[in-house]
Amino acid sequence: MTRRRLWHGARLGLLLTGIAACSADKLVIPNFNQPTIDGLSKDPRAVQLLASGVLDGIRDGQTATNENFGVFGREAYNYFATDGRFISNFLVGIPGPQRLDPAGFANGIWAIRFQNQRNAVQLIDVANASAALTTDAQRSAVAGFAKTFRALELLYAIVSRDTLGTPVDIPADPTIPAPFVSRDSVYKFISATLDEAATNLQAGGTSFPFVLHSGFAGFDTPATFLQFNRAIAARVFAYRGSLLPACATCYAQALTALGATFVSPLGGATSLADLNRGTYNIFSTAAGDTPNGNSFAQRNFIFAHASIQTDAQSGPAIDARYTRKIVTLASPVTPPGNPPLNIPATHRFTIYATQASPAPIIRNEELMLIRAEANIFTGNFPAAMQDINNIRSVSGGLGPVAFATQAAGLTALLYERRYSLLLEGQRWNDHRRFGLLGLLPIDMPGQFVAKVMPIPQAECDARVTKPNGCI
Repeated sequence: MTRRRLWHGARLGLLLTGIAACSADKLVIPNFNQPTIDGLSKDPRAVQLLASGVLDGIRDGQTATNENFGVFGREAYNYFATDGRFISNFLVGIPGPQRLDPAGFANGIWAIRFQNQRNAVQLIDVANASAALTTDAQRSAVAGFAKTFRALELLYAIVSRDTLGTPVDIPADPTIPAPFVSRDSVYKFISATLDEAATNLQAGGTSFPFVLHSGFAGFDTPATFLQFNRAIAARVFAYRGSLLPACATCYAQALTALGATFVSPLGGATSLADLNRGTYNIFSTAAGDTPNGNSFAQRNFIFAHASIQTDAQSGPAIDARYTRKIVTLASPVTPPGNPPLNIPATHRFTIYATQASPAPIIRNEELMLIRAEANIFTGNFPAAMQDINNIRSVSGGLGPVAFATQAAGLTALLYERRYSLLLEGQRWNDHRRFGLLGLLPIDMPGQFVAKVMPIPQAECDARVTKPNGCI
């Protein structure tokens, strides 16, 4: 019998005491730090705790993703008072050619993405073996849930590394490194995994055999969770449609996927609450839980890039997304050590007001902008303008724009995505996938805009065949 070890054992410590039944005539003590599929399948709580672990895992990478992508995309500064590496490693890098250091401080949010993919795979294994699940529909619902999050974790990984590629396999033995594959292969794998998950969810019955947290309120049955799955699929198709060489059918596929989501009718959003409908990661200040690290109340050294103020449009008043999400500091904050290669911060974010503020995974506002993008690049400019101008009015308090070319439509789209999705981990990738990284500001001489986060040096060292980008 195959005995697979759970990668995320630390998260499951609370369930382990119930895995092995006590017996007076047996003195065999299991290793509680390395639970097995066999052991977990006998615990009726295992599926719930593993599903909760997957949700925790997707959340635990979000703070760093939003922040790091925000720094690279010139949305944010990290001015942690005693560590200048958030400047030297993120904005300056190393020479020959200028790039981020694979052994340095900017090679993060890597392991957590693959650890949680392993969690998702093992959740499926446990569900398939669990005596607590009695129907095929229950097991199918678990598979649809787990595969959706596996695909989402891999999406975050490939966005961070882009042309360097990533692994897609999750070997049974975590000590054996999986091979890297190309960016195009990763994206195709993500789309296929999301499609598999959708099929599973459609066969998943009326309820999950576990409870999702409040960030999935309204999306907590297989049928409604399928809308979330298709929303992520639409995001992936839009990314694929914009990358070179472009996927010729992906924008049409994005529009099809959007038809199965919770997106508003064309130009039909009526309020901020409407635009904010979606799925969220939940944070908490309770003992042992995780606060929102993108909140200034939690980390008072994350500041807003000055260009967010200078680039905000007016018509008639300044963009309401700027006034809603940014506040001016009482006095400028000097970078740590006051190095010559950075500038004082003058603004901070108010997007995540408290340490317990939820953070969106995907919202209706993004879906409407994905639809606008797909319509721009399939030539339906009137439909794209309906969504863009609806968002400009409801979210920004701005007047309408008009365009009649893809280039002008892209310019309009990128402005709306910038202010609508501020500090949601999008701008850096948006500029890169359209070949526009050169438009991001260089604050001081000697800085650069990173194209990719490097493959961690340990991943390079572990492989005989080195991935692209290893030194």
